[in-house]
Amino acid sequence: MGPGCCERARAWSRQRVDASSLVILRVFVGLLVCVSALRFVARGWVDELLLAPSFHFHYWGFAWVQAPTPTLAYGLFAVLAAASLAFAAGLRPRLSALTCLLAFTYIELIDLSYYLNHYYFISCLLATFVLLPPVPDEDARVSQIQLTLVRVQVGLVYLYAGIAKIGADWLVYAQPLKTWLARRADLPLVGAWLDEAWLAHLASWSGLGFDLLVVPALLWRPTRAYAYVAVVGFHVITGLLFPIGMFPWFMIGCATIMFAPDWPRRFMARDRTPASTPIDPRLKQALTWAAGALLLVQIALPWRSLLYPGSSLWHEQGFRFGYRVMLIEKVGFAEFRVHDRATGRRWKLDPHAELSPLQVKMMSTQPDLIAQYARHLAARLEREMPGSAIEIRADVFVAFNGRPHHRLIDPNTDLAATREGLAAKPWILPAPTTHPP
Repeated sequence: MGPGCCERARAWSRQRVDASSLVILRVFVGLLVCVSALRFVARGWVDELLLAPSFHFHYWGFAWVQAPTPTLAYGLFAVLAAASLAFAAGLRPRLSALTCLLAFTYIELIDLSYYLNHYYFISCLLATFVLLPPVPDEDARVSQIQLTLVRVQVGLVYLYAGIAKIGADWLVYAQPLKTWLARRADLPLVGAWLDEAWLAHLASWSGLGFDLLVVPALLWRPTRAYAYVAVVGFHVITGLLFPIGMFPWFMIGCATIMFAPDWPRRFMARDRTPASTPIDPRLKQALTWAAGALLLVQIALPWRSLLYPGSSLWHEQGFRFGYRVMLIEKVGFAEFRVHDRATGRRWKLDPHAELSPLQVKMMSTQPDLIAQYARHLAARLEREMPGSAIEIRADVFVAFNGRPHHRLIDPNTDLAATREGLAAKPWILPAPTTHPP
């Protein structure tokens, strides 16, 4: 890199931009997190998903996160709602963002089977806001670097969602959209079209193009208005057709960060957001570097799936935390076979006896969850039957992106003896070689 490039980079890093677009984003995110918390309580999901199950699947390295008591659970959601409103209003933004981050992420970590890409995205965005609060400095501006880091954070969702769609299932066979759209064929007016193969192929290719091109189109002024209309249309349609929760509304709000930094000025008679409290420049620089490091981790994590042989859509090793959105349609059946070596007794266990319907659904298609539950079963049975020596094997069959059911787990492997970790799991059988219909 020549001296001219270095000088231009230094000049760019010293630029100051209007803070109002970050302020509006803060309001969007704070209000939507509040709505999400209230929605979770109103729909009874606190009891159904967090309190009712006697067993929760943990994230690797986070087995210490325990399910809360009812009082703590509802208290967490109350704190989350209050802190998100404070964050939206700009009250102690770093502290309110930190409170949101801790409460939201704790709730997220309670059960791995409930993992969603947008939960991960919100946690990362809140972490960025803790490091670099989205409030103006005394000159009503922020650094160009701060705005760029937030833009990259939002843009990663679209970029990696697009990259993940580059594959035969999505582009050649239009799966899983073909399956999902056909299920909505009973809708009035448009239902007959949703069952047409050509529409699934058109939607698949359009989705790929949208994900890869929408961020550049939003950043470029001549195409910005058209791109945002596409953002709203795309997310409203997907939100209506598919059960993806609050994700479409978050992205509609977050996409505005790609507009010109001063775009809200024309709608704001006067900016009432209080200026941020000045901090030591060296500390601010360190926090900026930390926010950049957080982005680098997110940029690197999706590529770890290349370290595992076979299709990550099938074995799902390295699949999470990669913003791989709406790529898999899986239906699975799992039955656990128990062998007590001490007595020679053999019997079968149905996971429905202990897990919630949603836990069973998610566990039955994800190998690491299947092994985690097998280890739990073995430990539980050995506690209940002192002197026993339990082995757990599983018969797991999964239908994947329109293909017929295929065995997922080696039925001869004692899953109770497997170890948790990031190493490749040889007991996951290869993906089926048949093509989707």
